[in-house]
Amino acid sequence: MAPESHPDSVPDSHLQSSGSAGSQPIPVLLLKTKSSPTDPYDTLFSSTGEYTPIFVPVLQHHNVNDDVVKGYILDGSISFGKGRFGGLIITSQRAVEALGGLLDELKESNKDLIDAFFSQTRIYVVGPATKKALVNLGFSPENVLGGESGNGLALSDYIIETYSPGEGDLLFLTGETHSTTIPTRVPEKLKSEKELDMKIEEVVVYKTGVMEGFEDEFRGWLEKLDKNSTGDEAETRWIVVFSPTGTDAALKVANEKGENEKVKYKVCTIGPTTSDFLWQAFKRKPDAMAKIPSPQGLMDAVKNGSRMALEVVL
Repeated sequence: MAPESHPDSVPDSHLQSSGSAGSQPIPVLLLKTKSSPTDPYDTLFSSTGEYTPIFVPVLQHHNVNDDVVKGYILDGSISFGKGRFGGLIITSQRAVEALGGLLDELKESNKDLIDAFFSQTRIYVVGPATKKALVNLGFSPENVLGGESGNGLALSDYIIETYSPGEGDLLFLTGETHSTTIPTRVPEKLKSEKELDMKIEEVVVYKTGVMEGFEDEFRGWLEKLDKNSTGDEAETRWIVVFSPTGTDAALKVANEKGENEKVKYKVCTIGPTTSDFLWQAFKRKPDAMAKIPSPQGLMDAVKNGSRMALEVVL
């Protein structure tokens, strides 16, 4: 299983990464909080024996605009075929958590209404993890749509293809930093291709900041991994980023090391939004990007990226 997040808690022997012989697991710095009681990224990466997953928490979140969403739920605005909004769009687990928190509050005094909301509300999602989180929250699996789309562009195509007249607008519950692909592309395409007028209203339900102490902790991990470097030209280390905010914080620290360091860190992103930010902010393309934002999608990307790096060296 993955080591604790603080670098001083892990023996040096656990962090010797593989060279061309592949004798030691490759360190993978996952810039996220480790889920409890089990984390699917930890389980998958550890199970192969090829990687040492290391969790470094980078983000802290706080919910906002609860009253706006509560108002829409209580007045019946979110109701397929009946309300102003025919459904929701949710593309992150943080938004799921924000929605779940306010639904718990509402259920105390509006149980029947919230039970009906769980069973009847249609929700469009990106990725199987977000779908699973919503189903675990209590939403009907048949009403959680687009789980295999993988990214915002694919989900927008799915909505455009399946949307019918009279279904109403959509309410997009999102974070402060997000792609504008879905809220701009879907209405434009529906208008030009189907002559349908629909709107997507965005409500920011959580804001994200960098966790206090992250820079020192992350810098400590990089220094510890450098200390245990074999010096092999084929040696690989991965930094996996899950959000633009996390990317910004991590790359600023990683770039302090300069281009002359013997260990080069490869960057893998969870999807196109984070990849776009990486290029816009740092003029760097990711060394790998998950095709689907899931543990398996991420590990496949890291595997392919590691294989390509080894082929270049050989």
